Amino acid sequence: MTPPLRLPQAAAVGLAGLLTLAVFFRHQLGDGFTLLYGDRHDAVIELSILEHWWNVLRGLESWSRTSYFHPVPATLGYNDGYLLFGLLHAAWRSLGADPFLSGELVNASLRALGFLAMFGLLRRAVGLGWPVALLGAVLFTLSNNLFIRGNHAQLFSVGFVPLLGWLLYRTGVALLEGRRGALLGWGGGFCLMFAACLMTGFYMAWYFAWLGGAVLLAWLAVAGAGRRPVLRALRAQAVPLLGLAALAVMLNIPFLTLYLPKAAETGMHPWPDVLRHAPTLLDVLNVGERSLLWGWLVSGLNDAIRPGFPAWSELMTGFPPLLLGLFAASLVWLARGGRGLDPARLPLLRAVALATLVTWALTLRWGDTTGWSLVYAYVPGARAARVVARYQIFLAVPVVALAMAFLAAQAHRLGRPVLALLALLLVAEQLNRYAPLFLDRPLENARLEAVPPAPADCRSFYVSAARTESRFGEEVANPYNHNTEAMLVAAVRHIPTINGISTFNPPLWPAAIPEDPAYLAEVRAWAEHWGLTGLCALDLRRFTWEGPLR
Repeated sequence: MTPPLRLPQAAAVGLAGLLTLAVFFRHQLGDGFTLLYGDRHDAVIELSILEHWWNVLRGLESWSRTSYFHPVPATLGYNDGYLLFGLLHAAWRSLGADPFLSGELVNASLRALGFLAMFGLLRRAVGLGWPVALLGAVLFTLSNNLFIRGNHAQLFSVGFVPLLGWLLYRTGVALLEGRRGALLGWGGGFCLMFAACLMTGFYMAWYFAWLGGAVLLAWLAVAGAGRRPVLRALRAQAVPLLGLAALAVMLNIPFLTLYLPKAAETGMHPWPDVLRHAPTLLDVLNVGERSLLWGWLVSGLNDAIRPGFPAWSELMTGFPPLLLGLFAASLVWLARGGRGLDPARLPLLRAVALATLVTWALTLRWGDTTGWSLVYAYVPGARAARVVARYQIFLAVPVVALAMAFLAAQAHRLGRPVLALLALLLVAEQLNRYAPLFLDRPLENARLEAVPPAPADCRSFYVSAARTESRFGEEVANPYNHNTEAMLVAAVRHIPTINGISTFNPPLWPAAIPEDPAYLAEVRAWAEHWGLTGLCALDLRRFTWEGPLR
């Protein structure tokens, strides 16, 4: 039984958590939340969906139909649902935060949740002492690969992964101990949280199910005699387990009814696009060329092995060498018996280690060959995950957990000065001089506020002219420029738009940009197909309305 924290220890954990958040969001704190994670493309798409949930909670929109791609039904199914993000966003919005500030506060809230959940997971499931568990929580929260990919807000849902792991662990303990009430409580909590995560960010929820299945198979291979008490417990608790299975199905009906038809409609991601985003062996330690400690190494390897490789590629999701080295040492340590580890935890940690290693290896690309082709072809849901390299962001949970378990077992050999220096280096190697802060909050808020209310006879709108200025060198002559701004205007001004852009787009979607001669014809074709009346034009250069279109 893991002893509870004393008050000074709890205070130290709380203070460390606040300092860790301050380091992760140091740029935003330094400039008063002027520049935020993301850009005018993906970040604004996310914000429009967060605003959608704020509208849903106020009874202004139905849960499955967003204010963009009007009037297509179930438009939420073309992108991640951001449900849990949206609930947090609604709380911050109700306290008076503007949409952009609220979106960043959601990111901070998710990092705080991840810190606490990771600390709890390391304490309860791995059985670590509070100082090593605290170090692991700090490393997970500072994760360099999430920090430098923070322009994709859906990846912040990795903060839910240790919470899911903790709920599942407590469910397993209740099962083995025969505590039916606890089994239903913890198991029901896991089912509810997993369903909510699926409706929030598909990548991390699917990765959890993928690794969880691999851990189960690995445990069956390594547990030996430990399988017998589990089988007995499964038979003894068959009725509550069937109840939990029925609950899981019921809770996931909204997700399935929303996303399965859209998956069939779009076909999900084609294989060449997926292959292009599979990491190579070098990307396992690709921490970016501006990593505080290891940028020189990544830059040198890129120049020597793949000259001309784009410095800010989506493949920049690797782990720093010291942490990676501890993880590799933990694999050897567990294979040799895990000396110093609680024997009761050895089979589970061995299974996690084996599953992590195998599933990670499957993602790696060697030329045009990768084991992920098998996953893509045969595992349900795999085709919806385009950027395979993002699996490394998810793997921060098992990598840090196993590395900390090994470090705790070796602590008595190293001595406090060496441990303190090692902890300092482990933290420092997570820091990066690059941060994807390309969303100018004052500028974007001013543009949003400059949009006047729509005329009374306007029931929906399209963008007739888009902005021409580029704040950070973004391309403006592309489909994102007018579509993303239209999505946010629609959500905030409560008037739907036929514009929009998403992971997948509906049939007959107007793909041209306002400057193209074909654009107006595509708008008219959409309006005619859907029988729209009261369709007005919004000029996002002069901030004026015209129409309705006849």
